[in-house]
Amino acid sequence: MILLALTLQAVAPTAPYADCLSERINTDPRMAKPPTEAGARVAIFDDAAKACAPVRAKVAKAHEAMLDKIDASMKAVLTNPDAAEAEFGTEPVAGTMP
Repeated sequence: MILLALTLQAVAPTAPYADCLSERINTDPRMAKPPTEAGARVAIFDDAAKACAPVRAKVAKAHEAMLDKIDASMKAVLTNPDAAEAEFGTEPVAGTMP
């Protein structure tokens, strides 16, 4: 079990931080009906980033650039979801038809 955890960390050392942000944003009560103002949506990100700061601090400094990219992409999705969808695309949900 420990070996599996270490292997996963070696593959994607920034994954725990990205997962933390995603979970915090998705479970934020304000996301039940996302605010229309970009600033209010960025505030949701800021709160998630503060909550996930301890997870981010555990990631090696060598991965700082990737952590910054994760932050930027999360903010982009919250600030302008349509542009982010056009840039990154969407993945189909299993069992659904396009």
